[in-house]
This record gives sequence, C-alpha cells and structure tokens, in this order.
Amino acid sequence: MDRVREMEVFAQVAASGSLSAAARVLGLSVGAVSKNLAALEGRLGTRLLLRTTRSLSLSAEGEAFLPRVRALLADLAEAEASVAADEGPLSGFLRVTASAAFGRTHMAPLVAEFLRLHPGLRLHLLLTDTILDLVEGNVDVALRFGVLADSRLVARRLAPNWRVVCASPAYLDRVGRPHSPAELARHECLVIGDGNERVWHFVGPDGDTAVRVGGRLASNNGEVVHAWALDGLGVVLKSVWDVEGDLAAGRLVPVLQEWRSPDTALHAVSPAARARAPRVRRFVDFVAAQLAARGHG
Repeated sequence: MDRVREMEVFAQVAASGSLSAAARVLGLSVGAVSKNLAALEGRLGTRLLLRTTRSLSLSAEGEAFLPRVRALLADLAEAEASVAADEGPLSGFLRVTASAAFGRTHMAPLVAEFLRLHPGLRLHLLLTDTILDLVEGNVDVALRFGVLADSRLVARRLAPNWRVVCASPAYLDRVGRPHSPAELARHECLVIGDGNERVWHFVGPDGDTAVRVGGRLASNNGEVVHAWALDGLGVVLKSVWDVEGDLAAGRLVPVLQEWRSPDTALHAVSPAARARAPRVRRFVDFVAAQLAARGHG
C-alpha cells in the first residue's frame, strides 16, 4: 500500500475520532480506511490505535508517532507546492470547510462550478459552525469571518462582512421600531450563542457603542435564530451574507441603519504548508473572483 496514504489515514482518524468520520473526510470507504491502518500497524509492528466497539483512542506508540506523521505530511505538501505547476488541470483531493448557513447558501454553488471546471479534482465540503483545527483535521481551506489568531495559518481577505439589525414586518408592526441601540433593551433580541453573549457592538454616528440586550430566546445555531426572526419572534443581529435575500424580499426589515457592527471580514484560511499548493491557490482565487463578480469584493 501507499505509505503516504497510510499516514494520511492515520492522521485523519486521530483527528476525527472514528474510522467512519475519517472515511467521510478522505472520501474513502470505511473498509479502505481500516485496511490502510492495518497495513501501517503491521509494517511498524505495533498498535497505534486502541479500538473497541464504542471508542477509539491512541496508544502510547500512536501518541508518539502522530506529531512526526503530521510534520512529515506538512513537509510533503510544501515540497509538492514548491514544484507543482500553476496552470493546467488540477487533480487530487481538496478539503474545504465553512459555517453551515454560509456554506450552504454561498459556497456549495461555487464548489459545484469549480469542480465542473476541474473534473480531475475531488472535493469534500464540510459545513459546521465549530471552528476546526485545520492542521489536525487535515483541512486545506476554511472560509471564516473575523480576526485570525493562529500563527500556523495563512489568511487571505476575500470580502467585507458586517452584521445587520433586522426584524420581520410583523414584529415591527406589533412592537415598534427601535431608533437607537439603547432602545433595544425593550425589545425581544434573539441571541446567537450560549445565552450569555448578550452584548451587541456597533459603530455609529457618535463612534463605538456596546449595548446589553435582553430576550427570552437564544440558540447556539444561527439558522434557528434566523428562522425565529422570520417568524416574528424578535430582533436579530445577523451577517449581511445570511439575510441579504430576506432583506431584498422584504421578509426582514433593517433597523438602526446608521449603526453597524464592526467589520469582521471573510477570509480564506489555510495551513501554511498547504497554502501554496496549486489546487488551494486556484480555488481561493476562484472564490475571490466569483464573490467580487457578485458584488461582495
């Protein structure tokens, strides 16, 4: 078997926590993942993973081996990127992650178009609101909003992003329209997070301001909060990327238009060792061009 593939499988199983989850990320069958692991363990003469019917964990040997495998794979990716041609057909496997709502609405169509242009490429689009460790998770590109802190990552700014305060016409007819951030205190504000994240930040005519909002409804899922706003249950602070269609159709109405949340731009983020690979560079270039053509650049 391919030794590099065996190590890729081992690293992904360690990151994913199960054979089936790793198989989905790698685009392999569970049987192929198991065979690669068995071949690697057989050649090394030791168990790297301790498996039961309910759990999977690294053995002591696996714990020692994993950092070296990750370093080797990163070096290999960088070496390939340094000599690979920038033009011509792309091949291989590209792993991309994005948040659920943004990914479904904006990224899924772009991924389909990119694959149409590059039929030799395989791509896995992982949609999750969890911030993944791209290095441990063997991910090539993440589409993320906001400030980035991980020095192992390379980021390219793709487009601005700000959040809009909005509500349904039915809610505003029933409760009234706030005319300043301070007036949000008397409104049902729909909170995204664990329920404790109740401070909304704005940049307005008089500079920066922060307002503690109230409300009976909160969820860690932005799509649920979005649906509540459409149902007239309160006021929401949502990314313009998420609500632009609803604003255009009148299903949601913007309020406090003189105030905006601070810009938390959209970035394409990659591990440093992968950022120069042609399939990564050209995918990011494609996404940037398509977003700019749609007026988001």
